[in-house]
Amino acid sequence: MSSANDKNLCCPHCREVLFHSEIGSLLCVSCQREYPVEFGIPDLRIFPDPYIDAAGDRAKAAMVVSESGHRDFPQLLEYYYSITSVVPAHHARQYTQGMLAAEARAREALKSWQSQAGATSLYGDLLDIGCGTAPLLAAASGLFQSVAGLDVALRWLVVARKRLQEKDVEAPLICGCVEAIPFPDQSFDFVTAESTVELLSDQNKGFSEIFRVLRPGGYLFLSTPNRYSLGPDPHIGVWGAGIIPEKWIASLARKQGAIPPKRNLFSSGALREKLQNSGFENIHIEIPKVDSDLARGIAIKILVATYNSFRQLPVSRELLRMIGPMLHATARKP
Repeated sequence: MSSANDKNLCCPHCREVLFHSEIGSLLCVSCQREYPVEFGIPDLRIFPDPYIDAAGDRAKAAMVVSESGHRDFPQLLEYYYSITSVVPAHHARQYTQGMLAAEARAREALKSWQSQAGATSLYGDLLDIGCGTAPLLAAASGLFQSVAGLDVALRWLVVARKRLQEKDVEAPLICGCVEAIPFPDQSFDFVTAESTVELLSDQNKGFSEIFRVLRPGGYLFLSTPNRYSLGPDPHIGVWGAGIIPEKWIASLARKQGAIPPKRNLFSSGALREKLQNSGFENIHIEIPKVDSDLARGIAIKILVATYNSFRQLPVSRELLRMIGPMLHATARKP
């Protein structure tokens, strides 16, 4: 079985093999498109991050790179948010705390997904889409034959590289769009997506691309916020945000000094339908355990403990599948 490190990247437009040009970029000899390599990371995007234009993303990535040599991973996160004015300070603290704890959560998610899917082994090649700061890649290293990460945000990939360097994890990081994954057909045994599919600009295309790069018998493991959750919104903290009109959410975000989230959330039923229509089978959608260590305040801790107890009971588990905070799904390519 080939390693992701040995795979040839392909053109995200025509899927032909890319070659290194004399100036260090990647060139498609078929459609003649040329792609830059920024800070050692191939930039194969067909469109930029929806929250920042390509030039702004490269500029912020350059600033992070300039600081990465003398800062550790937590310090680099702190620096990143210090130069990001659109993220309020209280959100920055919340996001940083979540990112620092994300590797432990990713390890638990991998165990949960494996059990949920009935997969006897996790060995094989894995692609993590929307990898962000790469907590899942760090957690997955050693469990798989190879791991690789894809994200539309170049600035986050340079932060991710710092995490992986400190963990001594070898994993190629590619800047690209899930709607045009720059890998050939049937390249991976597993694709993981943590809080990613709800952010895709074209969800039909995104799921189609995931299906394409999976090998027959391969698995998709994903997590996504529940459309009808009554709990706090993962982006702006408002309770029951999934059932509040989007224009109200946008207004609340702006009042907090934040950019309104750009997303299309799934309910359990809508996610199952999307997976079925994309060609997947053996679909399982469950509600994950919430880490009580991340709960702040007595009231929240009580709610988390109650939720974790209820999710173990058949009747209440079905109710929580409708209104719980997150959905974990596994699906198999025939």
